[in-house]
Amino acid sequence: MTSAQFRAIIVGGGPVGLTAAHALSRAGIDFLMLERRPNVVVDAGSNLVLLPMALRTLYQIGLRSVLESVSSPLGTINRIDHRGHDLGDMKWFELDKENFGVHPRVISRHDLTKSLYEGLSADAQAKTLPNKKVSSINKTSDGVVVACADGTSYAGSIIIAADGAHSLVRDCMRTLALEAGSPDVNDEKPFLTTYRALWLRFPTSISSALQAGTTCETHGRNLATQLFAGEDTAVIGLYERLDKPTRERIRFTESDQDELIERWADLPLLRNEKLTLRDAYEAKIQAGLISLEEGVVQHWSWDGCVVLAGDAAHKFTPSTAAGCNNGIIDVVALVNELHKVIEEVHVSSKGLESVPSRSQMAAAFKTYQDARYLAVTTGQKLAANVTAMATWQTGVHKFLDRCIFSFQSLQRFMANHEASKIAQTPVFDFFEGEEQTAGRVPWAAPTTLKVN
Repeated sequence: MTSAQFRAIIVGGGPVGLTAAHALSRAGIDFLMLERRPNVVVDAGSNLVLLPMALRTLYQIGLRSVLESVSSPLGTINRIDHRGHDLGDMKWFELDKENFGVHPRVISRHDLTKSLYEGLSADAQAKTLPNKKVSSINKTSDGVVVACADGTSYAGSIIIAADGAHSLVRDCMRTLALEAGSPDVNDEKPFLTTYRALWLRFPTSISSALQAGTTCETHGRNLATQLFAGEDTAVIGLYERLDKPTRERIRFTESDQDELIERWADLPLLRNEKLTLRDAYEAKIQAGLISLEEGVVQHWSWDGCVVLAGDAAHKFTPSTAAGCNNGIIDVVALVNELHKVIEEVHVSSKGLESVPSRSQMAAAFKTYQDARYLAVTTGQKLAANVTAMATWQTGVHKFLDRCIFSFQSLQRFMANHEASKIAQTPVFDFFEGEEQTAGRVPWAAPTTLKVN
């Protein structure tokens, strides 16, 4: 089959959407990517932590060198309480290195999207269209048409929704399902918000203790922070429990941000160092206050023409850094299935130009969701529990956080148990590459070795 006959429309140009662009290019599948912002590469948003499973994927598509030049490996996690008292260290990142051969790395959203975008070929870059805010989706006899707010429209075979937690594509998919009388209709508001998050970027020069790779968490009743330092800047994520959980979208103001800072101004951010939240805020380069939605959408696709990935399908608290990483793995599982079904149609049609039927696409989407659903539901619950423990939501959470989890033997036991699950993470199976993340625990699906 010729790729010109089958075209995927990616909605959303963040890390997940850009990874999808790489994957589709490698699979020989035509695509367009629609991004609502004026530029695909933007200097906005908090930093991200890339875990071994996502690093493996990004290294497989040839980005190891550039990513290592703009990110920092993470080591021991220092932990303190609201008074600055030592809660003991966490060795999760060192255990990741032992089990899978690489340390997790902290990277700015700007540097990650820049690396992904510039890693695309010139032809692929030409298929990434900025200033394309989706306004509606219509199903046709042979695919879908996406209409944008600027009056343009684009036809494709399928839509891949990588447009985040407040996905417009997911909303349109629900409307289409309702209009068709389908029983597979998602909740209108699938995510629950229990915490708000302040992210804050500031220069590492404000404290001599802030070296690349420095990681520290502050835990206590109803609020926790995570600090990750890179070469020149550090980022804090501050997670504060709301008075009452809500499914409504909350839009915070500048005054909300200032009030939060005032409440927690003297909160210590580093062990044995007099660096407070106020100090970091006064030196800020960028900051933002957002809701932390949580949940997993029940139906990830509809009628073989729309499919969700990343935050459009599932949303985690940031405590385990699992959100973006799982979105990247969604792309792996999804594009593996797309490549497989397209190749099967090509073989069965004996090389004649043909495209998968809607029922074939629906089956591929179901296989994709089935392959990912347990991992993301388990990961979402784990992230929720980690955030609850860090914010001491109950006496049990406080006891475990203060008295139990600092034991290195327990951390090793838990990391090894989790490693057996992480090892099941898929990798792109339709092109050759060298395994670049090898540790004590073998991957269930090894990367295909290059043929010399």
